[in-house]
Amino acid sequence: VMTFHLDNIRVTYGAKTAVKGVTATANVGQFIALVGPNGSGKSSLLKAMAGIIPHKGTTSHAALHPRARAQKIAYLAQSPTASPHHQIADIVALGRTPYATGLRRLSADDTAAIDAALSQCGAAEFRGRRFGTLSGGEQARVHLARTLATQAPLLLVDEPVTALDPYYQHTVMAVLRDYAAAGHVVIAALHDLTLAGQYADQIWVMQNGSLVENAAPNIALRTEILTDVFRIQRGPSGFSAL
Repeated sequence: VMTFHLDNIRVTYGAKTAVKGVTATANVGQFIALVGPNGSGKSSLLKAMAGIIPHKGTTSHAALHPRARAQKIAYLAQSPTASPHHQIADIVALGRTPYATGLRRLSADDTAAIDAALSQCGAAEFRGRRFGTLSGGEQARVHLARTLATQAPLLLVDEPVTALDPYYQHTVMAVLRDYAAAGHVVIAALHDLTLAGQYADQIWVMQNGSLVENAAPNIALRTEILTDVFRIQRGPSGFSAL
């Protein structure tokens, strides 16, 4: 069973400490929602896990060669970009870069992974189009497909549903949940606590750079956490500000 360990992860930017000694374990099959107010350290923690920013402490894959790590960990940034002129199939094919050797063509495995990722994200119909012709929500789904195409055991995604309408928010959350259930680990930074509670099976709550809760949704989003961390309350019609 693959587990992903974080041990005392710390991230500093100059004099500011963004992540303060986070220790946690993610198990295979888990879809973990990483939640917390703006500035609580969610994005910095994801980047440290992905190995793309300097940090103290250790992660399970820290000792791997960069190419091997890129096969194990796929990371989707908060506002990814791509050239408006690039074809969708070529953008999604970038997810297969960690497997490339020299100037070879895509292998059968690569093609199958690209097709599956496009299909999972409801983006197969875009494959021959150019990126610039897609709406913001469509572009977001293409970026997610690129990330899924890596078929990495650990998927780290930062705010993957922010630009999407409700239908595709639920579509993407279901894709992430299914990816985890298929034997991977998914950790997604999310703002929408309703979606987090509905789809994730574990929630990590960040506050001021610290991991203050790591539990199932009904425990992690209990009244005290909503009040103390998020300054909101849960009522009959959903969440509201205190």
